[in-house]
Amino acid sequence: MATTLFNHLRSLASQKDKQQHFIVCFLLTTLLLMSSGPGLTFLTVSAIGLGKELWDHRYGSGFCWFDMLANGLGMAVGFIVLLPFSV
Repeated sequence: MATTLFNHLRSLASQKDKQQHFIVCFLLTTLLLMSSGPGLTFLTVSAIGLGKELWDHRYGSGFCWFDMLANGLGMAVGFIVLLPFSV
């Protein structure tokens, strides 16, 4: 079972769409952390990611929890990289 889960996650990580979600949220997080506090950064990037998924639900390919996971991982890495240096 663990191997199947790992293979599924690896397959998801190789999808260009998930990579784009990760990169955009990482970049937004790092940019906002340089000018805003962590709370505002978290709320803003979360709202942007959720807004994109809601738009997809209404007009695109549908809401995807794995896209939201990629958003969260991009934010987490952005916080890990820059939070020690932010004010």
